[in-house]
Amino acid sequence: MAESTFSKIAWTEFRPDQRRLAAGAALTGLGMLTAAAGIGVLVYELARAGRTWTGAWEVPPTEMASRAFHHAQAAAQSAAQAGKTTWQTYQETNSTP
Repeated sequence: MAESTFSKIAWTEFRPDQRRLAAGAALTGLGMLTAAAGIGVLVYELARAGRTWTGAWEVPPTEMASRAFHHAQAAAQSAAQAGKTTWQTYQETNSTP
């Protein structure tokens, strides 16, 4: 069986510089902290701007949602009543011989 290139590598010669590895890890951690802080500021500002924007509306979002819900309820009740009336009319017209 042929030996692979991987088995021919002398791993005892693989010695990365520990100081450079530590410096790279520290810079990576610092970069991640900076990115997390940036994301936090971004999310805070978007939330603040959204609350200010919706607060300036003449009709609050909760009232708009409540109105839409009541309109949907009324439409559903009207549709149910129309369906019931149509079904009764259909049965009355088809039941007479």
